Amino acid sequence: MMKLRELLAKVNLQQPEHSALDLEVNRVCTNSHACKPGDLFIGMPGTRVDGGEFWRSAMGQGAIAAVVTPQAATKQPPSQDACIIQTQDAIATCSAIAAAFYDYPTKKLGMVGVTGTNGKTTTSHLIEYFLLQAQRSTAMLGTLYTRWQGYSQTATHTTPFAVELQSQLAEAVKAGNQYAVMEVSSHALAQGRVKGCNFEVGVFTNLTQDHLDYHQDMEDYFQAKSLLFSPEYLSGKAIINLDDPYGKRLIEQLDRSQVWTYSVANQDADLYTTSLDYQPTGVSGFLHTPAGEVAFSSPLVGQFNLANLLAAVGAALHLRVDLKLLADSLAQFAGVPGRMERVQLSPEQDINVIVDYAHTPDSLENLLKAARPFISGKMICVFGCGGDRDRTKRPLMGKIAAELADIAVVTSDNPRTENPEQILQDIVAGIPATVAPLIINDRAQAIATAIKHARPGDGVLIAGKGHEDYQILGTEKIHFDDREQAKIALSDR
Repeated sequence: MMKLRELLAKVNLQQPEHSALDLEVNRVCTNSHACKPGDLFIGMPGTRVDGGEFWRSAMGQGAIAAVVTPQAATKQPPSQDACIIQTQDAIATCSAIAAAFYDYPTKKLGMVGVTGTNGKTTTSHLIEYFLLQAQRSTAMLGTLYTRWQGYSQTATHTTPFAVELQSQLAEAVKAGNQYAVMEVSSHALAQGRVKGCNFEVGVFTNLTQDHLDYHQDMEDYFQAKSLLFSPEYLSGKAIINLDDPYGKRLIEQLDRSQVWTYSVANQDADLYTTSLDYQPTGVSGFLHTPAGEVAFSSPLVGQFNLANLLAAVGAALHLRVDLKLLADSLAQFAGVPGRMERVQLSPEQDINVIVDYAHTPDSLENLLKAARPFISGKMICVFGCGGDRDRTKRPLMGKIAAELADIAVVTSDNPRTENPEQILQDIVAGIPATVAPLIINDRAQAIATAIKHARPGDGVLIAGKGHEDYQILGTEKIHFDDREQAKIALSDR
């Protein structure tokens, strides 16, 4: 804890004359209803209302002071006894206050930030795995969970909001972690959630169409991702995908000495592979890196996973992990839940069933191409698109599934508040008239139908939800797990 006066001084906020400045701040809180005595309330602007307008409610709960925008202060004028601190940028101020209150935990951790449309989760898991193999205590914050030795919590956002983020990082420091690997979303960068974080390594995987319901266009999306590699955040090495057009743009914006490039197609990169041998159980070959070359074997399949592997190796090498240790440990990497995850009831199972999180045109294309070499029969793809999200990608995904799969099964994903039938129609609009997809709204029925109709040697790819164990229908979240549904269908064959 620290006094309010001291906290405000750390973030250069103008201090009003008030007795509350000499009170101890117990917590930083952004929810007026959750405030407790001794808290500092920060009113965050929302899409519909400015949270700062609820400063009276926060103080009624015991908050000693409130940080609000001038607009909120105008709508709810403070009385003489209220300690109100005004800021033009509540989001940036919140991040700065959170970092200061928790004593700048990222300065005490070797921070790795991973950003990009696809591959963030697998790359982050690989980096975490490599660091743990090197006996480096490591925390991970990402799409699936926040975890470290002795602690695990399911994530609600890819990157937490500032107060929660800094609190978790402080706990990671307290638990004795030396490093933290974090998935950094474009939303988090655009909203300033990671302000106050200092990264030793920044990884850029790729940029393809996604989140255009939030970003104005692809350029806006790219500019948000690029922020991670600005001096405000990155003080060390940038590991960037040379195969991606936006990656190339990013490389041109940076000092070349700050960058290591990786590629699955270009041997001019700093990290690349040769002599690749693809098998149903994975891939082997040689890794070429700034630290030398070494033979490797990986259970991960697909070129996109090879790219994730190279990115993770680059990050680990910059953090001074031995190359031979990386190669030797790679064969035992267990994979990531919901990422090219095989569902198998018995060794005698004669069809290949794979669950994957692919939910963008690019990731769906990569999934289908990666799986094709391992399926001797027909490839059946079950997929859908989320409601209340970017509608423009729906026909694109329909077209990709129709072209690359032998049978496309169009179904619901998370319809949310949209009409599920309209979502299906949007997808089907991209499917050529010469292709007859199966259209089954009920996702459980769609999975069961695909598996029931599969013949020996066929492969069923269930895309879109991956690790998620729920489905959002309207505003209700119900339990639903593609892997569980696949096992039920397999047991009924």
